[in-house]
Amino acid sequence: MKYIFCTVETPKNSNAKYNYEPKCGGFVLAKYLPLGSVFPYDFGFIPGTVGEDGDPLDIIVISEQGTFPGCILKCRIIGAIKAIQQNKDGDTVENDRFLVVPEASAVFGHIHRVAQLPETVLDELQQFFINYNKQEGKNFQPLKILSAKDACKAIEKAKSNSQPIKKIELFLPLYDASGTPFSAQLFQDIGKQLIKDFGGITAYTRAPAIGIWIDPKKQPIKDENVVYEIMVAEIDHAYWKQFKKKLEIQFAQKELVIRQSEVGLL
Repeated sequence: MKYIFCTVETPKNSNAKYNYEPKCGGFVLAKYLPLGSVFPYDFGFIPGTVGEDGDPLDIIVISEQGTFPGCILKCRIIGAIKAIQQNKDGDTVENDRFLVVPEASAVFGHIHRVAQLPETVLDELQQFFINYNKQEGKNFQPLKILSAKDACKAIEKAKSNSQPIKKIELFLPLYDASGTPFSAQLFQDIGKQLIKDFGGITAYTRAPAIGIWIDPKKQPIKDENVVYEIMVAEIDHAYWKQFKKKLEIQFAQKELVIRQSEVGLL
């Protein structure tokens, strides 16, 4: 991961804290800091990530110049402050702060690793967030400094947490047009292939799905189907197009139904 895109919520030297609110599509004033307190650097988040607290991962933009709420920056990951936060209700969650440098930065352009930052910068950042959370009745406890490599791994994990899971369902007929059942071996071979390609399937075979439709002669047609279900993070459309054609030949069907939907896990 060479670069990522970050969204700024609160600018450097701001006494006001802003939060992005998806429902209104903009930035909402959350609160003012005590007089004399300001954010030392731009503060924001990494879109498309979900941390342990359920929010996008937080970022601190190490740069010579502040920007504005909503500014999108192309940044390089240099490390992270790994921390836990105890909220007012006593719950404790991970709440890391990821350190990034904008690609456009001239003063900090040579920084690629968190170890290249002066220790005073890290100490001041940690102390800022300790005091910031203390004002809200929270306990922010820095644990250690993560390298750029470990920080990138944590970001990839948080990205996978945010991806919706997609469900693919295959409806395969039990009988051909003459009413002759298809061989059990055919279904077994299809199941083995899907397990090989995707690591597992759910097969609904004992209680087949029943489809009823009206043919061109206005006659009701009843069909029984075996349903195979696969869960994936991303859909390979080329794979499924080719696989569908193969199934339509095997089952002598003009068109088989393969549908997709997004699902969430609890």
